[in-house]
Amino acid sequence: MTTIPSYDAIRAIAERLVLEHYPTAVVAIIGGSFATGRQTPSSDIDLLLLFDHVDCAWRSTIVAEGRTVELFGHDVATFTYFCKEVDAPGGTAPLARMVLEGENIAAPGQQHAQLLALAQAIDGRGPPVLEVDNLQRRRYAITTALEDLLDSRHPGEALAVACQLYPALADLHLRAAGEWSGEGKHLFRRLQAVDAYVAGQLDAALRLVASDFRPASAPSSRSLPPCWRPWAAPCWKDLPCRRRPTGAFKTSCARPG
Repeated sequence: MTTIPSYDAIRAIAERLVLEHYPTAVVAIIGGSFATGRQTPSSDIDLLLLFDHVDCAWRSTIVAEGRTVELFGHDVATFTYFCKEVDAPGGTAPLARMVLEGENIAAPGQQHAQLLALAQAIDGRGPPVLEVDNLQRRRYAITTALEDLLDSRHPGEALAVACQLYPALADLHLRAAGEWSGEGKHLFRRLQAVDAYVAGQLDAALRLVASDFRPASAPSSRSLPPCWRPWAAPCWKDLPCRRRPTGAFKTSCARPG
């Protein structure tokens, strides 16, 4: 695949797939990169299917007309369970984002309106507040990793630690700000959307370690990339988060719903 297909072409593939193989789906939402305009020549089609009832939620990968399709099968109950009990405790909301960002290619109806309202409510509540113990464990792990970075004596060691630090720092920054996080490329996208400055700083720091690592003869916080130095302090009060939510030190986790 060398050309990027148009959204209309992808929509037509998805419509034929649903009509032929999943005619009982009451909602069919195209999500992922084709919904957000970030598609590449090899992008797959993310398709969320909602049925009146499923015995259990399911996920499947198939090929339709030469295009890989990731299928997510749910009813309202399983969708709610996965959003609130599986994804939200980890600070992510991928299914809700699919509904909010995607297009329903099935016939419009009450089920889609219900699903959209549910996704909006989940997204609007934000992720659970991090408990004190969770925050402390995260800060301890980050500080330990930063010390390992300072102690690295080989570029491979430093890069391995930097790759560990990036998701830890990005996720903590988002969660401390009361924002939804993500995984992989979605973590960068979430951070870029919430705080482009910090996203740029973390990106630059990772690139610096990858391209210009120099073992320090005397480890010091000054050996860190400049934009990572503020994170080295082991105390939560030193975390450079401008939007720390009120109640960040609550001892109970506020689950949606």
